[in-house]
Parts: sequence; C-alpha cells; structure tokens
Amino acid sequence: MINFLQEWEKIRFAEPLWLILFCILPVIAWAQHKTKFYSPTLFFPTLSNLKTNRSERSEKSQVILKLLRYFSLVCIIIAASRPQFDKSSTSVLSSGVDIVLAIDLSASMLALDMSDDQQNERTRLDVVKEVIKSFVKKRTHDRIGLIAFSVNPYLVSALTLDKEHLQKNIDRLRVGLTHQTGTNIGSALAEGINRLRSLKSKSKILILLTDGKDEPPPPNSPLIFAEGAKNDSIKIYTIAIGSTTRTRTYLFDQRSRDLMRYANGKPVVQVADYPVNKEILQKIAQVTDARFYEAKNKNELSSIYDQIDKLEKTEIELNINTLFEELFQWPLGLGLFLLCMEFALAKTIFLRIP
Repeated sequence: MINFLQEWEKIRFAEPLWLILFCILPVIAWAQHKTKFYSPTLFFPTLSNLKTNRSERSEKSQVILKLLRYFSLVCIIIAASRPQFDKSSTSVLSSGVDIVLAIDLSASMLALDMSDDQQNERTRLDVVKEVIKSFVKKRTHDRIGLIAFSVNPYLVSALTLDKEHLQKNIDRLRVGLTHQTGTNIGSALAEGINRLRSLKSKSKILILLTDGKDEPPPPNSPLIFAEGAKNDSIKIYTIAIGSTTRTRTYLFDQRSRDLMRYANGKPVVQVADYPVNKEILQKIAQVTDARFYEAKNKNELSSIYDQIDKLEKTEIELNINTLFEELFQWPLGLGLFLLCMEFALAKTIFLRIP
C-alpha cells in the first residue's frame, strides 16, 4: 500500500486547468434529467423479442448508455490535463544562494554614456536590465529578489525560484517607478537586508548597483546598515556605473512620469554631470567582506556580474526531477473506447422504438 502511494505521488498534471471541466459534468447530468432527453433508439434488434417489461429494460439501458458517456468524458478530460509520471530523480550540486538585486532608478539612469554607439543610443538602465537578465538566467537554482530604489525602496519581486516571473519584473523597471528621482543608498540596503536576514540559506548576498551619490543626504549613514548586514552574515557587493565625466542624458518629466519630449515627440537631451560616491560604496563592500566594482560600459558590467557569479557558489545537493513520461494516451484511449461502445450499443442491442 505504501509503495502504491509513493508511486501515485509521482503523477502530476501538466495542464491542470482542464480539470475544471469536471464541475460541468453534474450540470450536464442535471439538465438531461430535467429535460428527459433520450435519443431515439431500439431496445431490441428485432420486434419478435419485444416483451411486456420493455419499458423497465429501456430505462436500464439508458442508464448504462449515460454511464458510458460520462465515464468517457471523464477519461477525455483527464487526458486533456496531460497526466505525467515522474521517472527520474537525480542529485545535482547547486549553488543554493539567496540573492537580492538592488537597482538604482534615479533620473541619472537615463544617461546615454553606456551606449555602444550614437546610432543606437541606450540608457544606463536599458544596459543594466539586459545584463542582470543574463545574470538571473545563469543562477538556475538560486532564489533571487529584486528591489528598485531612488529616495525610497520599492519591492519589485520577492525572493523566488521562478526565473520567468523575475525576468518579467526586470522588464518593468523604469525611471519613475518609485515616484521619486533622488538616490538613497541606505534605504535600499535596509530593504534588502530585511529580505535576507531571517533566511537560513548558507549564503546571502545583496548586489547594490547605483550611478550616483545620496541626494538628498540621508539621515543615517549607509555604513550603519552595512554593519547590520555583517552581523546577519550578508555580503553586499557594490557596483558604481557610468562615466566620471559630463555625459548626454535624457530628461525626466516628473508630471508625466516619462521622458521629457519636444513638440515633435523626440526626447529632450542635455549634458549633465553625475558624480558617484565611490568611497562609501567601497566601505560598504569592505565592511561585509565583499567587493566594490566600477563599470563604464556594458562589457565591464557583464564582466562584473560574471565575477560575482563565480565567487558566490555554495554547493548543496538538490534532487531534481527532469524526466516525465506522458500518460494521456491511456485515458484518451479508454475514453474513445467507451464512446464507441456507447454508440454501438445504442444502435444495436439497446436500439429502442419510441
């Protein structure tokens, strides 16, 4: 009995929404009962076999035909839900790391200094989104969360193993998402640490990416939060992006929450200077035994995330099921057989004269 239950637990449905159709079957049965609907049938193949108890036998035949029909529908619904049997369970060594990505969404992320060329200009944020999507894709078995910040932090995605969900949330990132355009590194650290501190994973890391300094100046130094992260065994990798010289940038319109545009629809571009407080970022990483990085273009940023990917590998053993045997053909075959049987009986043995 125990073995049977263990085998049963290995069955899953790839398309479980089809099972909702089971709710419709009682409605169909009730409707047929209320309308007293019977298809014109002969109960006997020849008139010589007619007897006085024809009515009683006819009712029994209709019950049998209906049961065959409903059982066939049940089988077809199960087949449509694609039952599968888990045939493989393999042990693999995985990283098992909990990661929170904190991404700066201040107005300076609209700068164009990380574009490959002026013919195809891209903002800093566009480049960052592309790189972190690639990073997320590599961390197959890690739980990853996403925080956006400017003056206040905004939880875009809680820690999850669902990488498809996470990729969609990365696409949502845009300047103005947090309804402010300043930078408060401390608030981002606080939110990220709160998401990680209670977890029992072997390795917990926060990757902070910013292109500016605290503006307006925060009430508490980010180093206070870094000390707290150290006490909770959280490493904070810091990344400063963008050039140190004046650069072309799009302007952000606070009222429309979008790019400022000319009357012809083209975005307004100006030259601006966005200084980065590298010193505080270096100290944050140093306090938590992590590293500080600088990236002035896409290639450097990609290289940084690749380095972090290689550094943060805590091996744990995971059992992963990778092979599923399709079972839909069995209920489908049975359902079609029952339908054929119903049709054959209705046209022969259970054929009924009105």
